Amino acid sequence: MQWIRYELKTTTDASSRIGELLTEFGVNGYELQDNVPLSAEEERKMYTDIPAELPPDNGEAVLVFYSDVIDGDSDAFYSTGSSLRDAEIEQNVPDRLLTKPEAFIKAFTTRVEKASSFAPITFSELTYQVEDDSAWKDKWKENFKPFRIADDVLIKPTWEPVPEDCSESDIVLSIDPGSAFGTGTHETTKLCLLSLRNYIHDDTRLMDAGCGSGILAIAALLCGAKSAFCLDIDPSAVTGTIENAEINGIDASRITAIHANILEDAAAVKKQTGEPFDIAVANILADVIIPLSDYIGDFIKPGGIFISSGILNEKSDAVEQALLRNNFTILERNTMGDWVSFVCQK
Repeated sequence: MQWIRYELKTTTDASSRIGELLTEFGVNGYELQDNVPLSAEEERKMYTDIPAELPPDNGEAVLVFYSDVIDGDSDAFYSTGSSLRDAEIEQNVPDRLLTKPEAFIKAFTTRVEKASSFAPITFSELTYQVEDDSAWKDKWKENFKPFRIADDVLIKPTWEPVPEDCSESDIVLSIDPGSAFGTGTHETTKLCLLSLRNYIHDDTRLMDAGCGSGILAIAALLCGAKSAFCLDIDPSAVTGTIENAEINGIDASRITAIHANILEDAAAVKKQTGEPFDIAVANILADVIIPLSDYIGDFIKPGGIFISSGILNEKSDAVEQALLRNNFTILERNTMGDWVSFVCQK
């Protein structure tokens, strides 16, 4: 697939107005690059554990936006063969100019100049380049190789063969993460998988809050769990979980995946889960696990286990306090690199 990448350099003061003008040309969204510090509310909404470390604001801003290239020929797509007709299209449907870079830049420059007569708006440069994802979209797959998460549990990508040293007694989990998080290679996922291995039994009913690719739930089922109930706020994660379960031969009756958010409507999720679970697992972020700890106990049976991960060491104390405040007993605190996971009992 090819597309056109536009880059517009302006000032932080003018960036919002420039963004408004771009919508007139069919730009539905753009990436804003500047050094303006995020507010506390903005950081909270991002659910990020990676603190923003920016240099001082220099008043400069860059807006990056994209347009598809059809059949690799941006200038041919909207051409009718009539210069008069093409001019009419460009005048009445300006958003179509996005696929014709030179015409778009000329038209947008004129629009900014016109708008500047009412209030000063400037941009120093508007450039473009045609990009192709065929060379790099699957590049990451080269580094995703089969690996063992335990002595008898091996994880491999769907496009890799089973290693020759794999025995018949090994549990092999094939995964294609797609756009969802969860290959098993990240420390946070490894921490969860190792803990799950120690607490699963034949009658285990598992809840995976924030299932991503479904790797944790599927691993639990392959290791002997009875059933798994998965949920995620990303619809693609729900689809990916079901697809990965099928790849691994998991019967559809043993796994459920829904698009839902416990933090927004725990009661609605509760209606779909039935009886409390033996184990609940959440490999998300500290800023999500802290409020989640207020609700997750309602989904776990007395004596049940809650495994949480995705927690940077610097935020682990805050997570621990939230768990204790919600009457969980902490059984394990495990670390791997900069990451921490907790195994708790209700």
